[in-house]
Amino acid sequence: MIMNRVGIIIIFILFSFILKAQSGYIKVSGGKIIEGDFFKSKEYVLKNFTSASVKFLNGEVYEAKININVLSQTLRFIGPEGDTLSALNEKMIASVSSGKLLFYKINNQYVQVIDTDGETSLVLARYLNTGSEKITGAYGGTTDAASIQKVDVLNYDNKIEKITSEATLFFNYRENMFLLNRGKLFPFAKRSLQKFYPKQKAFIEEYYANNNIQQDNREEIISFFTQVLLKNR
Repeated sequence: MIMNRVGIIIIFILFSFILKAQSGYIKVSGGKIIEGDFFKSKEYVLKNFTSASVKFLNGEVYEAKININVLSQTLRFIGPEGDTLSALNEKMIASVSSGKLLFYKINNQYVQVIDTDGETSLVLARYLNTGSEKITGAYGGTTDAASIQKVDVLNYDNKIEKITSEATLFFNYRENMFLLNRGKLFPFAKRSLQKFYPKQKAFIEEYYANNNIQQDNREEIISFFTQVLLKNR
């Protein structure tokens, strides 16, 4: 009974902090999306492939023109022949930075740093999932590996690209805000904030008592976190 209650609480926490969620269907033909503008707009984090620094867990840093695929949670590169490729050593990637943008790889998930005090960060996680609704035709084969700027890459095993005929696929997209501390993600909640900012416990308590924090309002969450950081200096 206790375990069931714990499970319900965990599920509630996970879904309480969803900033944005949308689901629907896309139509695929010959390995390309022919219907599904929203899906295509969320498939990558950046609007365009951008020059960035990729830092690995062993401390090595490489420069490359990349984007982050939300569906596969992998870095994507443009190959010599214009193909979209992903890193063979994806599990060794620690972070990606480009200008003011910073992403950490946490539990095979890329999270974007929105604000930080250097120890605790407010981060945004994006999720995009697909499942087959009705598929006709077969899946294709694999392609050879390539190399770009000392980073080994290969064609990502993309379900969509492998559909050789037609399919209608269900998709789900959502965004979540978390607190990142020492490589671990925590829900953006009063308890977590007070844990990492004990000196501001009273302020955080008062803020939650006087404000109805809307978890789907990114600006409100960012503003509140910024206030906590300013008071904690």
